[in-house]
Amino acid sequence: MDINFKEIFSYLETQNVFSTSIIEWWLLKYSDFYKQTYGFVYSQHLFKMDDGSTVRLPPFGKPTDEEKFIDLYQALDTISELHRNEKYFDLQMVEYHKIKDSQSDLKNWVAANENFGSEKYVCFLIDYLDYDENNKEEHLKIFLLESTDLEIYIDRQDFKNTIDFLETFNELYWVQEILPENLNKTKIEM
Repeated sequence: MDINFKEIFSYLETQNVFSTSIIEWWLLKYSDFYKQTYGFVYSQHLFKMDDGSTVRLPPFGKPTDEEKFIDLYQALDTISELHRNEKYFDLQMVEYHKIKDSQSDLKNWVAANENFGSEKYVCFLIDYLDYDENNKEEHLKIFLLESTDLEIYIDRQDFKNTIDFLETFNELYWVQEILPENLNKTKIEM
């Protein structure tokens, strides 16, 4: 597959707010190229040790186009994976509004969602929505270690339920400490 890196990056520079459906299309379009590029990049800098083991030294210097592409693909794949629970969070918010006046039901709801709120999505709001005060963007910002000049945002509406769920969960779990025994266990594990 013959791909021009300038073509890949220039497409993403034409606009900077994308829907998750466009991101899914992009990931699908470049999935074979990603596998080939990943295999190539990670086969570089391999050294055989005296004991027969093989080690890979980390690359040094400016990142190559291949490394930038891998970083970009993985970042977009991560946000795509996180988006797959959007419908689940929608259902959880419907449930929350039904039970929000019952302390015992709220405890059960938080306990049932603890894996998502305190583990899998614990850093979601910080990772994607924590900007400096000068930046008034409201969309999810994709962090790219290797391509800091490329700014990519995901439409906030695509994660509306995730954000609502996390804000509600965080208030109940971290601020109100509705499950103090679980919270203490979580803090110890961190």
